[in-house]
Amino acid sequence: MKKMITKVAVAAILTLGVNPLYAGAGHDHEHGHSHAQEKINEAKAKEIAIKEMRKYVLKGKLEKSWESVPVNSAKQQVFKSVPEWIVAFKNQNETNPEQQNLYIFVNQYGEIIGANFTGK
Repeated sequence: MKKMITKVAVAAILTLGVNPLYAGAGHDHEHGHSHAQEKINEAKAKEIAIKEMRKYVLKGKLEKSWESVPVNSAKQQVFKSVPEWIVAFKNQNETNPEQQNLYIFVNQYGEIIGANFTGK
């Protein structure tokens, strides 16, 4: 057990000790692309939300009936001083009325930040 702990500690030190070598003064960021995030528009927010909703179907978090449900609405709101997109889907085939509306929250840069059935 003592040898295993020693091996793990040595591996961690080597891993953490080597990484800073790559980010030294000679590291160049000018390699043809920007690291700045671009803000998305409504069409892109819808596209991202549709893909996320379909992932939920594939993972079994939503029933198959959701697979072809179109976007019902998309609006931008400000939450905690940060704009975000709320993309809503309405599944008329969902038997539970409390789960007929799905809301997927997408931040202004296209990252999924949440999903629920309440929109809040």
